[in-house]
Amino acid sequence: MKRLLLVVLVGLSLPSGIKAEEPFYLNTWMGIDYELFIYDKKPLENGYIYKFRTRFKSDSRTTISDWRIADCLKSTIDGKLVPAIARYGYERGMPTLFNEICGERY
Repeated sequence: MKRLLLVVLVGLSLPSGIKAEEPFYLNTWMGIDYELFIYDKKPLENGYIYKFRTRFKSDSRTTISDWRIADCLKSTIDGKLVPAIARYGYERGMPTLFNEICGERY
């Protein structure tokens, strides 16, 4: 009984979010469909700074990004402010990525 309770408590304490097998962002660019996945995610400080990598997947290639840093209190990724709504093409997917890394509360 104690083991079952421990398993349930551990399961409830794990952060909920999209699993690595599920894309957090889907889009089409110049006729090419692509998906973005969270590849790795590690907390660095006090649970509000994370080190992470993403995986890009399309029909033609799969790429894993370099390590990046998300600061949930400052709403930044690698020191650049993440907008709540993407205004330009290069910001596409950034608000969704930030919400997936930090959660909806930030």
